Amino acid sequence: MKLRYALIFLTALAIVTYHHVQKEFFGPRLETMVIYENYYANERDPEVSCQFPILHPFDESILPHVKIAKPIRCFARNKILTMIDEEGYLKYNKSGLVEGGYDIDSPPSCYFQEIFRAPKSDFDVIYSNPTLMKGCDQLQSDFVFVECYNFAGISIYQNFHASVQRNQSVRKFKNDVELSVAVIGLDSMSRLNFMRQLPLSYRYITDVMEGVVLLGFNKVGENTFPNLVPMLTGRASAWGAYYHYENWPFVWKQFADEGAATMYSEDLPQFNMFDYLSTGLQHQPTVHYMRTFWLAVEKSLLYRMSSTFCLGARPKHVIYFHYLLSFLRVYRNSPAFLFSLFNEASHDYVNTVGAIDQDLRDFLNASVTEGLFNRTVVLILGDHGNRIDPIRLTDVGRIEDRMPMVSVVMPKWTDKIYPGWREALQKNSKRLLSSYDIHGTFLDVLSTLQKPGSIDVQSVFEFEKLKETGLDIRWAKHFSAKSPEMSFFQPVPLDRTCSEAGIPDWFCVCQTDQEKLSLDDARSISAAQTVVKHFNEDLLHGLTQCATQELTAVESAVMTQHRKHTSEYRVQVMFRTRPGDGVFEASVDVKVTDGREERRVVGELLRINRYGSQADCLPAELRANSTILRGVCYCK
Repeated sequence: MKLRYALIFLTALAIVTYHHVQKEFFGPRLETMVIYENYYANERDPEVSCQFPILHPFDESILPHVKIAKPIRCFARNKILTMIDEEGYLKYNKSGLVEGGYDIDSPPSCYFQEIFRAPKSDFDVIYSNPTLMKGCDQLQSDFVFVECYNFAGISIYQNFHASVQRNQSVRKFKNDVELSVAVIGLDSMSRLNFMRQLPLSYRYITDVMEGVVLLGFNKVGENTFPNLVPMLTGRASAWGAYYHYENWPFVWKQFADEGAATMYSEDLPQFNMFDYLSTGLQHQPTVHYMRTFWLAVEKSLLYRMSSTFCLGARPKHVIYFHYLLSFLRVYRNSPAFLFSLFNEASHDYVNTVGAIDQDLRDFLNASVTEGLFNRTVVLILGDHGNRIDPIRLTDVGRIEDRMPMVSVVMPKWTDKIYPGWREALQKNSKRLLSSYDIHGTFLDVLSTLQKPGSIDVQSVFEFEKLKETGLDIRWAKHFSAKSPEMSFFQPVPLDRTCSEAGIPDWFCVCQTDQEKLSLDDARSISAAQTVVKHFNEDLLHGLTQCATQELTAVESAVMTQHRKHTSEYRVQVMFRTRPGDGVFEASVDVKVTDGREERRVVGELLRINRYGSQADCLPAELRANSTILRGVCYCK
């Protein structure tokens, strides 16, 4: 008998194993399912001096790293019994009641608590007292928690809802020429990975929305913070991050001054731009701020019991898109500035974001079908490409990291009111652009909300005006500095350089005079050794809790010769160290004088694989102010 059961078990195990092996190794490949015809047609402008790389999304070198995303499956024992309708009222969900076996006319007793941001805190929320649902309840907050009970008083249902409630201080459009802005952002999303993983959305953007994809867009910083600050202020990200950001001249403030509705939304509150290893924002930055919702969610029992990427029966990204959609609906007749960045599905891995493709496409389709983008300049973008997935170790992955997805959609009627905008945008799509130019584009849209002869939008950045806002003098000097920004709607010079666009050399994709070095070339090895020495003698100096780093291997190296000085050259090297198995990328300038070589580490040092909690022995402020130190320090 025992032998028979053992044989049945082993047979079942073999069948299941065979099924998964077949699915993993012999199932359809992503590159065979997503096909872009005529991909290279008419994409390069030979007159543009920066001949940035235009790569195929399925370049052979990255195929081992490309996979079909696994679907998100939310398992929940209860149906969705409550909802917020398009008018902003909290109601019972009739279909959910029926599916759950409840009487529509006698639903379970449910109580709701509205959720608010705690005063002067970016890390705490406040719940209102529980209120019995009447079935059509008007809310004051965008966010609410609902709990229902059976006849015995036992909790049978919990849920969170997020839906925008109109702020009465927001004005209506004054005329037919005013425009809004909507930024639909995905963290760590390159243009090529968007094409691979989100083909439904990509085709909808390009074919239906007639969006213009910017082929020469180059990031300006390593991670989210140094790329978003130029978008939102037109200036470089300031040093350090362990402080409040009060009185920084974020562009949403200028939109708010013109009576526009404003929203800033991210998910994953522990990694939000202003809060990761930081003290956060003292005051809520925009009229609508989704951080409050996700803080409440992540502290809840419902979240801890939910499937990965889910909140109860719903995928988290669906909740996120619904909230953005509610903002667009509520303010369809008002000027608005929406800036969103969804993190969870795309931040860590290059192949997971494909799971949201259909829902992103549906969100865009609903917005278009309902006319919510009729008066809106829409940007669908990434802040940068993936920085830490194994694909980053390839040459294509290095380029992808530097060239995020940026697409722009303009209402067709603007061609008559703002002639030249679309023509400039289409020409600029093949020219060198950077994160700063997004801010310049925002200012063009902002100008449509201002009366002729009103204060110039750039006057906000005058030193004296910045000081009047209460900004510290050093910040006032920083933000009053000249910006390299241009606008997507104004012609960008054909001969624009990375320096002119605010792009550091080590991120610039215009390099064409590079020579690939062998891994055992003396120049490759000495460059890597120079950086490791810099780690130990400079970065880790005095930090006795961090282990000394050792070079274990050179992964790749390229040399760029300085044209004016043939005795000088730069080596960009990727190498691996221990302990911690860190993979780093750095640039080393070499100057040869009388046969002697002088080496100097230049530019930003990058760790391009995961490091987790290896540096947690360092004080939080120290980790916050040095991204590379978090990647180099390996606690003993």
